[in-house]
Amino acid sequence: MRTRNLVGAALGLVVATSVGFACGPFFPWQLLDDRAATLKATPNNSFAWEATHLVTVPADAPRAFEPGFNAPDEEQDNARIKAETDGLSEAQEARLGQVRAAADDASAMALAKELPADVGLYTVGAADYRRGDMHHAAAHFRAVLALVDQAPNRRATWASYMLGRIAAEAGDIGAAAEAFGRTRALAAGGAPDPLALGVASYGEEARLHLNAAHGRAFDAVYGKEMAAAVGLYARQAALGSRIAVESLRMVAQTLLGRDDPPTNDAALPAAIGDPTVQRLLVAYALARIDDDSPEPGANPLLVRLVAAIEDRKLDHPAGADRLAALCYRVGRFDLAEKLAAAAEGPLAAWVKAKLALHRGDMDAAAAAYAEASRAFPDVPLDDANRTLLQGEQGTLTLARGDYVGALTQLYPVAATYWGDVAHIAERVLTVDELKAFVDTHVETEAPHATGDADIVLINDPQAQLRALLGRRLVRTGRFEEALAYFPASADPPVRDWARSYAQAMHDTTDRWWAVDRAKAWFDASAIARDHGMEIMGMEGPPDRSVVGGNYTCCVAQAKLEGPFITEGEKTRFAASGAQPDKRYHYR
Repeated sequence: MRTRNLVGAALGLVVATSVGFACGPFFPWQLLDDRAATLKATPNNSFAWEATHLVTVPADAPRAFEPGFNAPDEEQDNARIKAETDGLSEAQEARLGQVRAAADDASAMALAKELPADVGLYTVGAADYRRGDMHHAAAHFRAVLALVDQAPNRRATWASYMLGRIAAEAGDIGAAAEAFGRTRALAAGGAPDPLALGVASYGEEARLHLNAAHGRAFDAVYGKEMAAAVGLYARQAALGSRIAVESLRMVAQTLLGRDDPPTNDAALPAAIGDPTVQRLLVAYALARIDDDSPEPGANPLLVRLVAAIEDRKLDHPAGADRLAALCYRVGRFDLAEKLAAAAEGPLAAWVKAKLALHRGDMDAAAAAYAEASRAFPDVPLDDANRTLLQGEQGTLTLARGDYVGALTQLYPVAATYWGDVAHIAERVLTVDELKAFVDTHVETEAPHATGDADIVLINDPQAQLRALLGRRLVRTGRFEEALAYFPASADPPVRDWARSYAQAMHDTTDRWWAVDRAKAWFDASAIARDHGMEIMGMEGPPDRSVVGGNYTCCVAQAKLEGPFITEGEKTRFAASGAQPDKRYHYR
């Protein structure tokens, strides 16, 4: 599992299963801490992202309106009130409140006469509905729909939606489904729908199918009802509904027997034949089921899911790339190879890279990573995975001994993987290689901020990489070259400190009198004492300049252990360390 300890980081509905490490309250992710785990981890999107991409909807389709989701109830009430009162005078707004507060249907109807017909009839029906008078409520909602001569009919979608609710509560599934479908048709036809009830109707209709499936035998009818519910929730989720994402999560838990109490094991094979259900369950399994198992091997639930899909034949499975990832994760490498080969896109190529690494073929893995990266920017991956894919590619490139190439691939995602960028820039590249990279890349293009740059200390990778180079140059005595890489800002005046240090070190050898040379040594030592961290401290161990030396762990690498580390990297790492290898070595 990916691990992290970040103050204020919101997990929401997302649980990632890729590997990245961080510790301390504000440190960035690092892929190089455990390269074997990084390169072995299963590719997957977050469940929330996958749930909103199970089906395709038109780009200009109406979006969900859910102001009350995970928010105070009054926020939803305020949104409803605003929609209700739009276009009404103050007197009409006051009368609207009186209609809602009326004691009975007759009183409400009398008060509603001073309102526009569509608004008045609907509001009387809403008041009846709240009192439990479904007979009169339904009659008024039908009367709203009968106002064919009024354009626009401001309450047509509202009335149709409420007729669906009334029919559903009465157990008339056919009438409810018809009303919800009419709600969507009205909205699509241009009827006012400020509360996006057309989108919400997908969820209401989906619940009809869930209720129909509940309590019956796990047979073909059960599978059909569950598939219908998933299809409707998927469309609602694709239109931006967070409620639908949560509904899909609960459906997936039910079908996989992860609800409380657990559903019978027969539920999964009864529903797995539907392509959208397959995609949903695979996405849920990848994102939200870990590999913990009481027995050796993969999680039995994951194995059971793969077997259930395999029983339905795999000639043209839904989401073959996602299924390939799941098969890779449970150790069905033969099946993963078959599925990845038949699929297209960056996720399939990413799985091919994992399979190649499993075979020990680093060249084939590098080619597969390159294939996946070529799909940018339009790829079926969430933002975190776009960043991770590039980070893994850089990790493999480093393992193949292409050190400059590794930095080239990791630098654009430096805001997320700064510890890895710092390791390569400070301990693997030579000073001249780093200088050539910075002069070629960093002055002309700043990497886009990705991942969690807003809650870690890596806010400006461009300036920070330049400063890292400046400090390396100072440590190697190339003072004049170093000055250009420190920020010109006077707050803090790092360039001025570096210039003063350079002058003092110059004077230690060039001054004629011994006392002047001694004074220069004193001046240099004083500057090193007060400002050494800023002008010559190491970004990673032992100084950790990135955090001002205030922490003793976690940024870049303190030692090199494990696989995917070349002898060349080890040699370069040993040659670039601090002398002596202790914090504040420059003092």
